[in-house]
Amino acid sequence: MLRMSTGGSLAASTAKAVLPQVAEVAKKWKADAVITHVSTLAGKPDGKASAWLYTVYSPSANKSAVVTAQDTKVALEEVLRNTSIDAIGTDYLDSDKALDAARKAGLKMGSGDIMFGLTLFGKATRKPAIYWTVTVMGADGMSSVTLDSKDGALIKRDDVKLK
Repeated sequence: MLRMSTGGSLAASTAKAVLPQVAEVAKKWKADAVITHVSTLAGKPDGKASAWLYTVYSPSANKSAVVTAQDTKVALEEVLRNTSIDAIGTDYLDSDKALDAARKAGLKMGSGDIMFGLTLFGKATRKPAIYWTVTVMGADGMSSVTLDSKDGALIKRDDVKLK
């Protein structure tokens, strides 16, 4: 496992705030590593989280790893299978702006953590795009919105009742 101390706190950061540290650790692992997915299960109402997970992929090694940015550390751990292989780049709204867009799209914040996911969808349709999915849990279910990652436009909304 590769580890790096950031010299400061990553607690309560946005998804983009730690990209330089994540990229540095990923490049130490494999020089051609690219970020393919960003997520957290512990988002807060300001769009920040105390821990972010970044899936990275090395085309030359045909391997993936997960880079975890939490507290004052960034750590990488190789995974056994490749879940995503396409780079998402950096041209997307940061998590705080994605949350603002989710609110504008009508997503009501609950009292618990907010789940964020940033990934590429639609490659099989030949119209691939990178989307933010923002999900909140409620007393009787969960609601999520899928947003265009560049401008926050609503793509779809899902509401699931659990009771």
